[in-house]
Amino acid sequence: MTNLIRYKMLSTEQVTEGRRIHVFDMQHQQKLSFNYELLKRTPKDYAGEELTEFLQKRELKIDNGFYDNRGHAS
Repeated sequence: MTNLIRYKMLSTEQVTEGRRIHVFDMQHQQKLSFNYELLKRTPKDYAGEELTEFLQKRELKIDNGFYDNRGHAS
């Protein structure tokens, strides 16, 4: 069975309470935007295991603003 990449990182932006994340969900063909700090505090089941795992793999790049307004493919 092949694992397909479901999410693509679009960009991040610094906001007063942390960092806002913008991703594209390829399965549902929609953009998602959310506060990264709030997502880290939610239970994994609620946030979605696949999305949580995707973000954990990119945590260092997100925290350092690597995706800020650049639209890097992830």
